[in-house]
Amino acid sequence: MLELKYAISIQKEYEYLRSHIPIYYDPKTRAPTFYIRGNIRRYTPDFLIRHKVTKQAFLVEIKPRAFEGNQQLTIRKQVAENYIRLKQYDWKFKIVYSDEIKLSADEQARFIKCFKLIPGSERKFLFKELNDRYDQSQPPLFRSAPSSRLIHFVMFGEEKLSFRSANSS
Repeated sequence: MLELKYAISIQKEYEYLRSHIPIYYDPKTRAPTFYIRGNIRRYTPDFLIRHKVTKQAFLVEIKPRAFEGNQQLTIRKQVAENYIRLKQYDWKFKIVYSDEIKLSADEQARFIKCFKLIPGSERKFLFKELNDRYDQSQPPLFRSAPSSRLIHFVMFGEEKLSFRSANSS
């Protein structure tokens, strides 16, 4: 739910990809690797976001504030920064804690819609509908995948069009 709340909070200013960048790494060195063997681990950040105007890009991990200072977050930060350096991307790694996610009244209303006191099965369908709208990593069969132009913009910052406004209706 934190990830959904975050997606709702950034949609006006950022284009984003969710769970789209798996990073395989050696747990001893925390260095990215391009091959998979028995001792390789995978870390997938929650989002890759790029500001629509400034084009700043961030690889984002979303966590409750209770995780601040957690050793696993330190490892994820090192793995992500090593990956960014290796690939020579213009991204920065960023941890966003739950108390930093702020919603406008309209955004809060959309988010609260998931928590209405409705039967559990209906809540599942409502959550799936909202999650499908904001989770661009695994689109359902009857919705198109993010355009290659959107992916290219978020990855490299070279497009100026507003994709989500055209695709989210």
